[in-house]
Amino acid sequence: MDSQLEGFLNLLGEAERAGGRVLHDLAELAHSLELREMLKKVGHDEGYYAGELAAHVRRLGGSPSTRTGDFVEKVHAVGDFRGKLELLNRGQRWVIRKIEENVATAGDAPLKAFLAVMAEGHRVNIGALEAALKEGLV
Repeated sequence: MDSQLEGFLNLLGEAERAGGRVLHDLAELAHSLELREMLKKVGHDEGYYAGELAAHVRRLGGSPSTRTGDFVEKVHAVGDFRGKLELLNRGQRWVIRKIEENVATAGDAPLKAFLAVMAEGHRVNIGALEAALKEGLV
């Protein structure tokens, strides 16, 4: 497996694990049941993406990382719940941007298809969180 591709996929996996941990923490802090359920769903997506990224790394002959990115600490450092959600969405946008910057070099059709689905899933989740912020569910 190409080491640059392996590093990219592992970086995404570490970010997804961090996102999942952040979402678990935020779901416990949510004041409305609707927001809590949405955060749990988004967290489930993050875990799914992390697992699939690791599976692609293994399938392509690489070694998946088990690290968790430093995003957890960044979100914990934010003082208010709304700010934490806004930072979460910035992190989701970062993932989309990284996928868009690197997908052309993936070379593997199943991996490219997965990355496209993953990016779209992040767009959907960003929209759901933005709607929750506008609707005052925070």
